[in-house]
Amino acid sequence: MNQDQIKELLLSIEEATLEFSVTFTGKKSKKVNGLYKPDTHEILLHNKNFTNEMQLVYTAIHEYAHHLQCEAEGAFRSPRSHSTVFWARFHRLLEKAEK
Repeated sequence: MNQDQIKELLLSIEEATLEFSVTFTGKKSKKVNGLYKPDTHEILLHNKNFTNEMQLVYTAIHEYAHHLQCEAEGAFRSPRSHSTVFWARFHRLLEKAEK
């Protein structure tokens, strides 16, 4: 899958009103598989970390949950980006994706 296909997939799971981008870094990271930059609405995926597409999609959905959280709240209101609200949103997205 390429960056555009990942973005299409994410939007098919749930629409976002706030524009965002998906970027493959072309790197491998020992610390994280991906990250979300709320200031620029970028989902960065360290695509060299993944051995299959399902891992890539799972991480993309995780980062997309951060984007939707940012969209809903206007910004991250808590220093904890992995709040219970975030985990509920992420698991709901996973359930929708599985269908």
